Amino acid sequence: MMIGYARVSSLDQNLGRQKKLLKEYGCKHVVEEKVSGAKRDRSELNKLLNTLRFKDVLVVTELSRLARSLQDLLTILNELREKNVDFVSIKENIDTRKDDIYGKLMLHIMGAIAEFERDLIKQRQREGIAIAKQKGKYKGRPIQYHDAARGKDKLIYDTIISLLKQEVSVMDIHRKTGVSRSTIYRIKRRIK
Repeated sequence: MMIGYARVSSLDQNLGRQKKLLKEYGCKHVVEEKVSGAKRDRSELNKLLNTLRFKDVLVVTELSRLARSLQDLLTILNELREKNVDFVSIKENIDTRKDDIYGKLMLHIMGAIAEFERDLIKQRQREGIAIAKQKGKYKGRPIQYHDAARGKDKLIYDTIISLLKQEVSVMDIHRKTGVSRSTIYRIKRRIK
């Protein structure tokens, strides 16, 4: 059976284009996931890899939907090979059902290029941030929990302040509110 895997990096992105391409390619079932590909621990992908059987075919629209690093891609492909599961990437025209050494070479090259491209983007981002910091224009991510916050953020901030004043431990506040410990420590430093 051909099974598609569609993934986008964030909740506000749309899977429609990928699902359409996978259905047109012949996938009977499409597994959807909205999570960053940089993380190897993707619950839907892990479930899919565990359920694939002999002679199934895993289909993606492009390699970057499956893996963001060459090592991750090779690990997944080795898992598939051990289960005798084939792999197809539509965009890169890679199909392991064909015993083609050129297809295998292309798979490795495309995986390396995808990883290289991602590293380039990260490097450019770091350079842009450094330049913005030098010009005094980089402020970082806005602070979410503060005394002038509104709505839910203000309620959480007030709860954190109240618990800190009661000398509740940072770990317990983290467990109760779900706010990261570093944010709670930042608030604690500010109120002292």
